[in-house]
Amino acid sequence: MNHQFRIIAVSLIAASLSSCSIEKFPTCRSERAIYPDGKCSAYYYQTDYHSGGKTTQAMVDCTIDGQRLGGNVVAFHHLKSGIGLRWIDANTLEVAVPSDVEINDSRPSSTYLGHQLQYRYRYLQPNEPAALGCNPK
Repeated sequence: MNHQFRIIAVSLIAASLSSCSIEKFPTCRSERAIYPDGKCSAYYYQTDYHSGGKTTQAMVDCTIDGQRLGGNVVAFHHLKSGIGLRWIDANTLEVAVPSDVEINDSRPSSTYLGHQLQYRYRYLQPNEPAALGCNPK
């Protein structure tokens, strides 16, 4: 009986986790910002979780010593625009966000296998392409 219960519980958990898959929600991604001869690129994605709202997240993706690494830079819920991303140099990413949002969950820097990245934040201007977002479909 205990073994049967475990099998049913694991099956239910697996089914519930698979139903939360991001592929089931409209998602889009920006073009990658790439610094010439840099080890890293950056992009943002937006996912519309319908009743849960839209999430916009900026990410970095690095290839260092043959290893692919990366992670979150900043994330927002209910953001209608995109996030402007531009490399100032090979180690400094400029991150432009709308002036009407608070930057609470952001990183000032990240280090991947000794390769340190700095993030500089500024306000996104209405005439910048990222202000339109990428419109999840």
